[in-house]
Amino acid sequence: MAIPVIDITIGGASANSYVAMEDAESFLDARLNSASWSSAVADDKTRALLMAAKRLDAENWLGNRVTTTQRLTWPRIGVTKVDPVGIGLWYGSYGYDWGWGYGEQYLTTEIPQLVKDAQCELALAYLEGFDDGQEDAMDSFSADGVSVKLRQSRPNGGLPPRVLQLISGLIAGNRLVRA
Repeated sequence: MAIPVIDITIGGASANSYVAMEDAESFLDARLNSASWSSAVADDKTRALLMAAKRLDAENWLGNRVTTTQRLTWPRIGVTKVDPVGIGLWYGSYGYDWGWGYGEQYLTTEIPQLVKDAQCELALAYLEGFDDGQEDAMDSFSADGVSVKLRQSRPNGGLPPRVLQLISGLIAGNRLVRA
């Protein structure tokens, strides 16, 4: 079976990734504890990146899609940058104020670096055996009269903490995720 080619066309109808393989390689090669990525074959790296992009698209992102024909959920309209540059003291109708509500927004031709980094982190997690809870998983067992119920540390469909930390300011119903 042929592995799909990574298409990072911003807003494209056939786009399937936010990050190119070369950029993922650079990001993960510079990251500590990424041996699973380094030792993976090229086809598995591609599969992991594509799975990660598809899973991230299932999130409830802020803003709206730019077009109805784009395949991926980014780029979006109406999303204020998480850590905007150029935000500072401004003079509003009530005097000086910090302009957080009026911050710089992502362009309709821009994919946030946080989304790209989250895709790389999730791809690495998949290569390390991360189970996103979409498949049936064992949650209890019994043997010799002893019954054990495992506690689930995250809801089905949850994301690894590092990925949530990266995108928490970009998704609706976001929550603070500490490292």
